Amino acid sequence: MTKMNNKILISILMFSLLPLGCTRKEDIVAYIGRRKITAIEFKRRLNELPEYYLGFIATEGGKKQFLSGIIKEEVLLLKSDDLNINKRPEVIQRLKDVKREILLASVIDYLQKEDIQVSDQEIRDYYEMHLKDFTNPEQIKVSHILLSDEKTAREVLKKLKVRASFEKMAREYSIDTVTAINGGDLGYFGKGEMLQPEFEKEVFKLKKVGQISDIIKTPFGYHIAKLTGRRRGKEKTFEESKDEIKMRLEKLKFNSVIDEFRSEYNVRVNYDVLDEIKIIEEEEVKDDR
Repeated sequence: MTKMNNKILISILMFSLLPLGCTRKEDIVAYIGRRKITAIEFKRRLNELPEYYLGFIATEGGKKQFLSGIIKEEVLLLKSDDLNINKRPEVIQRLKDVKREILLASVIDYLQKEDIQVSDQEIRDYYEMHLKDFTNPEQIKVSHILLSDEKTAREVLKKLKVRASFEKMAREYSIDTVTAINGGDLGYFGKGEMLQPEFEKEVFKLKKVGQISDIIKTPFGYHIAKLTGRRRGKEKTFEESKDEIKMRLEKLKFNSVIDEFRSEYNVRVNYDVLDEIKIIEEEEVKDDR
């Protein structure tokens, strides 16, 4: 077999290895002045689209419309070069800001895969060592009667002490019209969830279901509360807790890595200068007055 025949055979073999529908580098979809949009670049741009959009783009009209959008971008970019837009100070600064954002996102992504990666075993170990931290808080269920003055509140409380129906009294006297229709029912809530801390503090002192409070004064008026239910704190399962644990561990590792980097790059802070920096200039304060 001659050298020429060998070359032909190699060419045939190489061609047979190319996947069907592959795109050659020299396939040009469009020319915009000196700029060329290749089929490879067109496909790369397609890969950036969400999947649900690809069905439309796959049509002949869709491909033409998508290419038209790319061309619009390119002619605008060429015009920005002609107008020296990229040399304007505000544009230079914005480009720097975007570059910073991209680099920060990329280095954090890198660290998540390397230095601050958290294994399933680490998550499991943390959960077992900190079980008390993964407990759903205790919740209580309370009904209340809200009254506008202390005198009426005293009268209602007196009636309740002689076994008057709390629900009936709520419907009759409570100025909280939203809950009154349901006998004053506020539903279940945990500590820190109530808008009125004075009210919450007193109702959490109630021990037995059915127990009625004394009068509780808040900015909304005078309350009388009744404990109607209690849910004890319940341990969260590992499955319920693992995402939260992973975030905790990643944060701990990330902070540790940052401390190492601060030391590596010899970070020093001049707090005297920092203290002298005025966040709001005196002139601005005078203008506001």
